[in-house]
Amino acid sequence: MNDETLTKALESLRIRITKVLPVEVRDCLNLLDEEQIWWRPNEQSNSIGNIVLHVSGSLNYYLNRNLGGIDYNRDRDAEFAERRSIPKAELLAIFDDMVAKAERTFDSLTLERLGDPSPEPRMHKSVMEDVVNIAVHLSNHVGQILWITKMLRGDEVKEVWMEAHKAHVWRR
Repeated sequence: MNDETLTKALESLRIRITKVLPVEVRDCLNLLDEEQIWWRPNEQSNSIGNIVLHVSGSLNYYLNRNLGGIDYNRDRDAEFAERRSIPKAELLAIFDDMVAKAERTFDSLTLERLGDPSPEPRMHKSVMEDVVNIAVHLSNHVGQILWITKMLRGDEVKEVWMEAHKAHVWRR
């Protein structure tokens, strides 16, 4: 791959991780009340609140800490165990802080670093694989958030995916 192709690939990943997918999360949270954010169909399932805590913790660790050098201590189990119904504003602040740090991490990520060995060698071989996995992981969980929101709010969830892409991808 040449540098131009790698630059476009990295920018595409950046836009999805820091713009498109966060817009989808925020749009869903804005449609839900506090009770709906923490609703779960059964004790084995995660609420949207738990998923937001999980993606915030995961990206703060794998992207912002491992690749951006930003200090972060993660308690993965706590992300799923939370049951106290963190208020929506506080949950959004946690999520938005992670996204702001992700922007800083991408600012520091160079093409040369993409071929470097992964800081998680048991998981991936290169930094590029790390970034792709981060995007896929986030996308998977955002899909869960969208599905739960549609289940709870039905027709009120319209074209979230399309609108986020129109705003941040297709207009470029």
